[in-house]
Amino acid sequence: MQRDVRMSRLRKFLLDNLPLESRRKLLENVVYTTIPANKYIFREGQDADHICVIQKGKVKLSHVDANGRESIIMLLSENDTIWESLFLYEGKFPYSAVTLTETRLCRIYRENFIHILDNPEAALEIVTLLSRKLHDANARNQLLATQDPTARVAGFLLYHMDRSTDDVLHYKLEEIASSIGLRPETVSRRLSALQEQGLVKREGRGKLCVLDAPGLQKLFGSEEFEN
Repeated sequence: MQRDVRMSRLRKFLLDNLPLESRRKLLENVVYTTIPANKYIFREGQDADHICVIQKGKVKLSHVDANGRESIIMLLSENDTIWESLFLYEGKFPYSAVTLTETRLCRIYRENFIHILDNPEAALEIVTLLSRKLHDANARNQLLATQDPTARVAGFLLYHMDRSTDDVLHYKLEEIASSIGLRPETVSRRLSALQEQGLVKREGRGKLCVLDAPGLQKLFGSEEFEN
């Protein structure tokens, strides 16, 4: 049963459209690990020698500047992947990955992955996946370019709601603030205002429920995010 669950999540990333032989070779060397909360998966500057598929849990990608200030690049959850650096940045991770909750990961190492690119169908699937990642990055840039703080918070909620398998979003104020370039107190005030309008409900520390997605979309004022 556990293996079936793992396989279903891995298929969401890559397997469904791979040729049978490429799929078999890839699965022979998949590594599953469970990492406690608040632990590094990898650190910025380490060799990007593997792909991570998040099976369960939440992960932040972050960068620390020369003054020790952390900026959150992205917040990831179930079925998200970390893998673009396998082909970019001279093979180094340009950010650190830290677990926010206990996290189950599937790791696919470079030497077991690269050989599937010899198959044209597999290579085309990789190009498609990279294109989706680019679209996702454009959506995040669109969010950060939004000037109004309320709209930016609304966009954050929409972005993560569309990518969540849970009805409740689990993010602390500090995590939201750092990922969208606002102060925690600003995020708190905006969330309170959204709750007063009946658009969201705060269900305790770090728990948010979206009640009215169309209402948030109206505030955000642009096309809906797409997976």
